[in-house]
Amino acid sequence: MDLRQHPPRRWSDTAAGLIWLPRLIDKVRAFQAGTLGTYAYPSALDQSFMRHLRLAPAQIESLVRELTSDEAIGAALRRHIPLSTEEIQVRCAAFQTKYRWAFAVLDRDDGYTRGIGYPLPQFLQRPLWRWYQRWSAQKANATSI
Repeated sequence: MDLRQHPPRRWSDTAAGLIWLPRLIDKVRAFQAGTLGTYAYPSALDQSFMRHLRLAPAQIESLVRELTSDEAIGAALRRHIPLSTEEIQVRCAAFQTKYRWAFAVLDRDDGYTRGIGYPLPQFLQRPLWRWYQRWSAQKANATSI
């Protein structure tokens, strides 16, 4: 997965009944290959998704490294999530509701919908993005549970 060439899958795509998971898989594959480009992993949204489902970056990274299909990764993750199917659905819905504005921005930035992306002047976008990437990297260690 080379995110320097094209965006990850859309946030609303699902695998194993989980929104965000296909996008997260794309970002983890790019992270492991060194082809993240301007994307951050684990981003604040990645971390929130994992917290909502009681997962750790290291769990997801090892599964993505070991398994090739989204279905296999999703099934293995579902076995690690200590929640019922109903609770998972509730948490995915809460995640979607909580970050609906962020998802609208992601859709525009990634080219899934039309319109401007981040509502910031162009000259501020690059330094703020660099700050966000440093902050996000400090917030989570992607290789530890």
